Amino acid sequence: MRTLVVWMGEFGRTPKINGNAGRDHFPRVFNAAVAGCGVQGGQVIGASSPDGTEVKDHPVTVNDLLASFCHALKIDPAKENMSPLGRPIKIVDGGKVVKELFA
Repeated sequence: MRTLVVWMGEFGRTPKINGNAGRDHFPRVFNAAVAGCGVQGGQVIGASSPDGTEVKDHPVTVNDLLASFCHALKIDPAKENMSPLGRPIKIVDGGKVVKELFA
């Protein structure tokens, strides 16, 4: 399969409703749904605390997630591209593949 489907946002949301009946950005805990490109479906990797305020089990960093996307797409996450000004820019700055995604 050559298509990777990723459903996620740039932040999680606070587990509590704010004064405006909404939820604020919350970078400490977030989720993503991933399918295709060898990702094994039907699993949950990691968990938050019961109140949703912290990662309780198997933390995955943003860079880990991005490195995993690269792995699925057979892209070297450490590859550097040059900006028009000659500045090297890595595809992903660090991170480790979440091997359980592909188990």
